[in-house]
Amino acid sequence: MKNRNIPFGYQYADGVITVNPTEAETVKAICDAYLGGQSLLTISKQLNEQAVEYMPGVTGWNKARLMRILEDRRYLGTDAYPVILDEAVYEAIQSTKTSRNTQKGTDRSTDIYKLETPVLCPKCGAEMHRRHDSRCKCNQRWFCTNRECGELIVVADENLLPQITELLNIVIADPDRIKIPADTEIKSDIEILKTENEIGRTLDSVEFDKEALRRKMLRCLSLKYKSIDHTTYTIKKMKADLEKASPLSDFSASLVARTVKAITLNTDRSVCLTLINGQIIRKENEDHASSHNPTDAA
Repeated sequence: MKNRNIPFGYQYADGVITVNPTEAETVKAICDAYLGGQSLLTISKQLNEQAVEYMPGVTGWNKARLMRILEDRRYLGTDAYPVILDEAVYEAIQSTKTSRNTQKGTDRSTDIYKLETPVLCPKCGAEMHRRHDSRCKCNQRWFCTNRECGELIVVADENLLPQITELLNIVIADPDRIKIPADTEIKSDIEILKTENEIGRTLDSVEFDKEALRRKMLRCLSLKYKSIDHTTYTIKKMKADLEKASPLSDFSASLVARTVKAITLNTDRSVCLTLINGQIIRKENEDHASSHNPTDAA
Protein backbone atom coordinates (compact mmCIF):
# COMPACT_ATOMS: atom_id res chain seq x y z
CA MET A 1 0.00 0.00 0.00
CA LYS A 2 1.29 3.45 -0.88
CA ASN A 3 2.23 5.84 1.92
CA ARG A 4 1.98 9.61 1.94
CA ASN A 5 5.11 11.57 2.78
CA ILE A 6 3.05 14.60 3.81
CA PRO A 7 -0.11 14.75 5.98
CA PHE A 8 -3.46 14.57 4.24
CA GLY A 9 -4.65 18.13 3.64
CA TYR A 10 -1.32 19.48 2.44
CA GLN A 11 0.62 19.57 -0.81
CA TYR A 12 3.96 20.76 -2.17
CA ALA A 13 3.95 23.87 -4.34
CA ASP A 14 7.35 24.91 -5.69
CA GLY A 15 8.98 22.96 -2.88
CA VAL A 16 6.91 24.66 -0.17
CA ILE A 17 4.25 22.97 1.96
CA THR A 18 0.87 24.56 1.28
CA VAL A 19 -2.77 23.73 2.00
CA ASN A 20 -4.51 21.45 -0.46
CA PRO A 21 -7.96 23.14 -0.54
CA THR A 22 -9.94 20.02 -1.44
CA GLU A 23 -8.24 17.80 1.11
CA ALA A 24 -8.41 20.50 3.79
CA GLU A 25 -12.19 20.64 3.38
CA THR A 26 -12.29 16.88 3.84
CA VAL A 27 -10.23 17.19 7.04
CA LYS A 28 -12.73 19.72 8.39
CA ALA A 29 -15.66 17.54 7.33
CA ILE A 30 -14.13 14.56 9.15
CA CYS A 31 -13.74 16.63 12.31
CA ASP A 32 -17.30 17.96 12.09
CA ALA A 33 -18.71 14.46 11.61
CA TYR A 34 -16.71 13.09 14.55
CA LEU A 35 -17.75 15.93 16.85
CA GLY A 36 -21.32 15.44 15.63
CA GLY A 37 -21.32 11.92 17.08
CA GLN A 38 -20.47 9.77 14.05
CA SER A 39 -18.17 6.82 14.61
CA LEU A 40 -14.87 6.39 12.79
CA LEU A 41 -16.32 3.34 11.04
CA THR A 42 -19.29 5.33 9.74
CA ILE A 43 -17.09 8.20 8.56
CA SER A 44 -14.67 5.86 6.78
CA LYS A 45 -17.55 4.07 5.03
CA GLN A 46 -18.96 7.39 3.82
CA LEU A 47 -15.60 8.54 2.49
CA ASN A 48 -15.08 5.25 0.64
CA GLU A 49 -18.62 5.34 -0.79
CA GLN A 50 -18.01 8.88 -2.01
CA ALA A 51 -14.67 7.75 -3.53
CA VAL A 52 -12.76 10.45 -1.66
CA GLU A 53 -9.08 9.89 -2.46
CA TYR A 54 -6.57 9.62 0.36
CA MET A 55 -3.86 9.81 -2.28
CA PRO A 56 -4.17 10.09 -6.06
CA GLY A 57 -5.99 6.94 -7.16
CA VAL A 58 -6.22 5.57 -3.61
CA THR A 59 -9.21 5.57 -1.24
CA GLY A 60 -9.02 2.84 1.42
CA TRP A 61 -10.23 4.95 4.35
CA ASN A 62 -10.23 3.16 7.71
CA LYS A 63 -10.38 3.97 11.41
CA ALA A 64 -6.59 4.09 11.78
CA ARG A 65 -6.19 6.71 9.05
CA LEU A 66 -8.98 8.81 10.47
CA MET A 67 -7.55 8.65 13.98
CA ARG A 68 -4.16 9.82 12.71
CA ILE A 69 -5.87 12.85 11.18
CA LEU A 70 -7.85 13.58 14.36
CA GLU A 71 -4.71 13.38 16.52
CA ASP A 72 -2.29 15.25 14.22
CA ARG A 73 -1.28 18.58 15.82
CA ARG A 74 0.32 19.75 12.58
CA TYR A 75 -3.13 20.88 11.43
CA LEU A 76 -2.82 23.62 14.06
CA GLY A 77 0.06 25.18 12.14
CA THR A 78 3.06 23.53 13.80
CA ASP A 79 6.32 22.37 12.22
CA ALA A 80 6.05 24.80 9.28
CA TYR A 81 2.63 23.48 8.24
CA PRO A 82 -0.11 26.03 7.44
CA VAL A 83 -3.13 26.13 9.74
CA ILE A 84 -6.17 24.00 8.81
CA LEU A 85 -7.82 23.54 12.23
CA ASP A 86 -8.07 25.95 15.12
CA GLU A 87 -7.08 25.03 18.67
CA ALA A 88 -10.65 24.90 20.00
CA VAL A 89 -11.73 22.32 17.42
CA TYR A 90 -8.63 20.20 18.03
CA GLU A 91 -9.13 20.21 21.81
CA ALA A 92 -12.82 19.37 21.40
CA ILE A 93 -11.83 16.36 19.29
CA GLN A 94 -9.36 15.12 21.90
CA SER A 95 -11.93 15.59 24.66
CA THR A 96 -14.54 13.69 22.63
CA LYS A 97 -12.08 10.90 21.91
CA THR A 98 -11.26 10.54 25.61
CA SER A 99 -14.95 10.62 26.52
CA ARG A 100 -15.78 7.87 24.02
CA ASN A 101 -12.99 5.70 25.33
CA THR A 102 -14.43 5.94 28.85
CA GLN A 103 -17.80 4.57 27.66
CA LYS A 104 -16.56 1.06 26.91
CA GLY A 105 -18.50 -1.51 28.84
CA THR A 106 -21.44 0.85 29.40
CA ASP A 107 -24.74 -0.95 29.85
CA ARG A 108 -26.82 0.36 26.95
CA SER A 109 -29.94 -1.50 28.02
CA THR A 110 -30.63 1.03 30.78
CA ASP A 111 -33.52 3.49 30.53
CA ILE A 112 -31.40 6.48 29.51
CA TYR A 113 -30.59 4.77 26.20
CA LYS A 114 -34.30 4.37 25.50
CA LEU A 115 -34.82 8.15 25.66
CA GLU A 116 -35.37 9.26 22.05
CA THR A 117 -36.96 12.66 22.74
CA PRO A 118 -34.43 15.47 22.08
CA VAL A 119 -32.87 17.17 25.10
CA LEU A 120 -32.43 20.90 24.46
CA CYS A 121 -29.93 23.47 25.69
CA PRO A 122 -31.47 26.12 28.00
CA LYS A 123 -29.29 28.88 26.54
CA CYS A 124 -29.51 28.47 22.76
CA GLY A 125 -32.18 25.80 22.24
CA ALA A 126 -29.85 23.48 20.29
CA GLU A 127 -29.89 19.75 20.94
CA MET A 128 -27.64 18.42 23.70
CA HIS A 129 -25.75 15.12 23.62
CA ARG A 130 -25.06 12.94 26.64
CA ARG A 131 -21.55 11.73 27.46
CA HIS A 132 -20.56 9.13 30.02
CA ASP A 133 -17.18 9.54 31.72
CA SER A 134 -16.45 6.94 34.36
CA ARG A 135 -13.46 8.95 35.62
CA CYS A 136 -15.64 11.74 36.98
CA LYS A 137 -17.53 11.79 40.26
CA CYS A 138 -20.74 12.31 38.29
CA ASN A 139 -20.39 10.05 35.26
CA GLN A 140 -22.97 11.76 33.06
CA ARG A 141 -22.75 15.17 31.41
CA TRP A 142 -24.67 16.87 28.61
CA PHE A 143 -22.93 18.94 25.92
CA CYS A 144 -24.63 21.51 23.70
CA THR A 145 -24.03 20.62 20.05
CA ASN A 146 -23.88 24.31 19.14
CA ARG A 147 -20.17 25.10 19.18
CA GLU A 148 -20.81 28.81 19.66
CA CYS A 149 -22.74 28.01 22.84
CA GLY A 150 -20.76 25.14 24.34
CA GLU A 151 -23.05 24.78 27.38
CA LEU A 152 -22.15 21.86 29.67
CA ILE A 153 -24.53 20.52 32.32
CA VAL A 154 -23.53 17.75 34.68
CA VAL A 155 -26.49 15.69 35.86
CA ALA A 156 -26.68 12.01 36.78
CA ASP A 157 -29.14 9.73 35.02
CA GLU A 158 -30.63 8.78 38.40
CA ASN A 159 -31.56 12.45 38.91
CA LEU A 160 -32.66 13.25 35.36
CA LEU A 161 -35.06 10.38 34.64
CA PRO A 162 -37.05 10.67 37.91
CA GLN A 163 -37.62 14.37 37.19
CA ILE A 164 -39.09 13.53 33.77
CA THR A 165 -41.28 10.87 35.40
CA GLU A 166 -42.45 13.29 38.09
CA LEU A 167 -43.48 15.90 35.52
CA LEU A 168 -45.39 13.32 33.49
CA ASN A 169 -47.19 12.25 36.66
CA ILE A 170 -48.34 15.85 37.14
CA VAL A 171 -50.17 15.68 33.81
CA ILE A 172 -51.37 12.10 34.36
CA ALA A 173 -53.00 13.27 37.60
CA ASP A 174 -54.83 16.06 35.76
CA PRO A 175 -55.15 15.43 31.99
CA ASP A 176 -57.71 18.24 31.72
CA ARG A 177 -54.86 20.71 31.86
CA ILE A 178 -54.05 19.68 28.28
CA LYS A 179 -55.17 22.47 25.96
CA ILE A 180 -56.96 21.24 22.85
CA PRO A 181 -57.58 23.81 20.09
CA ALA A 182 -60.97 24.07 18.47
CA ASP A 183 -61.42 21.66 15.57
CA THR A 184 -59.80 23.13 12.51
CA GLU A 185 -62.13 23.67 9.59
CA ILE A 186 -61.25 22.23 6.22
CA LYS A 187 -59.37 24.83 4.23
CA SER A 188 -60.92 25.13 0.79
CA ASP A 189 -58.31 25.58 -1.89
CA ILE A 190 -58.69 26.12 -5.63
CA GLU A 191 -58.68 22.40 -6.45
CA ILE A 192 -61.40 21.64 -3.88
CA LEU A 193 -63.61 24.50 -5.11
CA LYS A 194 -63.07 23.47 -8.70
CA THR A 195 -64.02 19.86 -7.97
CA GLU A 196 -67.09 20.90 -5.96
CA ASN A 197 -68.25 23.10 -8.84
CA GLU A 198 -67.79 20.23 -11.29
CA ILE A 199 -69.87 17.96 -9.05
CA GLY A 200 -72.56 20.64 -8.77
CA ARG A 201 -72.76 21.12 -12.53
CA THR A 202 -72.92 17.37 -13.05
CA LEU A 203 -75.81 17.00 -10.61
CA ASP A 204 -77.65 19.88 -12.31
CA SER A 205 -77.49 18.17 -15.67
CA VAL A 206 -80.32 15.97 -16.90
CA GLU A 207 -78.13 13.00 -17.68
CA PHE A 208 -74.70 12.26 -16.27
CA ASP A 209 -72.17 9.48 -15.99
CA LYS A 210 -72.61 8.02 -12.50
CA GLU A 211 -69.17 6.43 -12.50
CA ALA A 212 -67.52 9.72 -13.50
CA LEU A 213 -69.50 11.49 -10.74
CA ARG A 214 -68.40 8.89 -8.20
CA ARG A 215 -64.74 9.45 -9.16
CA LYS A 216 -65.14 13.23 -8.81
CA MET A 217 -66.75 12.86 -5.38
CA LEU A 218 -63.97 10.53 -4.21
CA ARG A 219 -61.38 13.00 -5.48
CA CYS A 220 -63.11 15.82 -3.64
CA LEU A 221 -63.12 13.82 -0.40
CA SER A 222 -59.45 12.99 -0.87
CA LEU A 223 -58.56 16.66 -1.37
CA LYS A 224 -60.52 17.67 1.71
CA TYR A 225 -58.87 14.98 3.81
CA LYS A 226 -55.42 16.15 2.80
CA SER A 227 -56.32 19.73 3.75
CA ILE A 228 -57.40 18.84 7.30
CA ASP A 229 -55.08 20.00 10.08
CA HIS A 230 -54.29 16.83 12.05
CA THR A 231 -52.89 18.73 15.06
CA THR A 232 -56.14 18.49 17.00
CA TYR A 233 -56.34 14.73 16.48
CA THR A 234 -52.74 14.28 17.64
CA ILE A 235 -53.33 16.32 20.81
CA LYS A 236 -56.55 14.45 21.61
CA LYS A 237 -54.70 11.17 21.22
CA MET A 238 -52.00 12.41 23.60
CA LYS A 239 -54.65 13.39 26.17
CA ALA A 240 -56.28 9.98 25.83
CA ASP A 241 -52.89 8.31 26.45
CA LEU A 242 -52.46 10.34 29.64
CA GLU A 243 -56.01 9.64 30.80
CA LYS A 244 -55.47 5.89 30.44
CA ALA A 245 -52.03 5.93 32.08
CA SER A 246 -51.61 4.99 35.71
CA PRO A 247 -49.23 7.06 37.88
CA LEU A 248 -45.70 6.11 36.93
CA SER A 249 -43.39 4.52 39.47
CA ASP A 250 -40.57 4.21 36.92
CA PHE A 251 -39.46 6.02 33.80
CA SER A 252 -41.56 5.19 30.73
CA ALA A 253 -39.69 5.81 27.47
CA SER A 254 -42.72 4.87 25.38
CA LEU A 255 -45.06 7.35 27.10
CA VAL A 256 -42.45 10.09 26.82
CA ALA A 257 -42.10 9.38 23.09
CA ARG A 258 -45.87 9.63 22.58
CA THR A 259 -46.48 12.79 24.60
CA VAL A 260 -43.29 14.87 24.84
CA LYS A 261 -41.83 16.85 21.95
CA ALA A 262 -38.71 18.09 23.74
CA ILE A 263 -37.00 18.12 27.12
CA THR A 264 -35.14 21.24 28.22
CA LEU A 265 -32.31 20.66 30.68
CA ASN A 266 -31.83 23.78 32.78
CA THR A 267 -28.53 25.03 34.20
CA ASP A 268 -29.67 24.17 37.75
CA ARG A 269 -30.09 20.55 36.54
CA SER A 270 -33.88 20.75 36.66
CA VAL A 271 -35.93 19.86 33.58
CA CYS A 272 -39.11 21.00 31.88
CA LEU A 273 -41.14 19.13 29.30
CA THR A 274 -42.56 20.55 26.08
CA LEU A 275 -45.59 18.47 25.22
CA ILE A 276 -46.54 17.82 21.61
CA ASN A 277 -49.16 20.59 21.79
CA GLY A 278 -46.50 23.15 22.74
CA GLN A 279 -47.38 23.35 26.44
CA ILE A 280 -44.49 23.43 28.87
CA ILE A 281 -44.65 21.52 32.14
CA ARG A 282 -42.36 22.61 34.98
CA LYS A 283 -42.16 21.45 38.58
CA GLU A 284 -42.36 24.99 39.91
CA ASN A 285 -45.23 25.81 37.55
CA GLU A 286 -47.39 22.73 38.03
CA ASP A 287 -50.57 24.74 38.63
CA HIS A 288 -50.69 25.56 34.95
CA ALA A 289 -48.86 24.84 31.71
CA SER A 290 -47.50 27.50 29.41
CA SER A 291 -47.46 27.40 25.64
CA HIS A 292 -44.07 28.99 24.98
CA ASN A 293 -41.47 27.54 22.66
CA PRO A 294 -38.91 25.12 24.18
CA THR A 295 -36.21 27.78 24.13
CA ASP A 296 -38.43 30.09 26.21
CA ALA A 297 -38.38 27.62 29.06
CA ALA A 298 -34.91 28.50 30.28
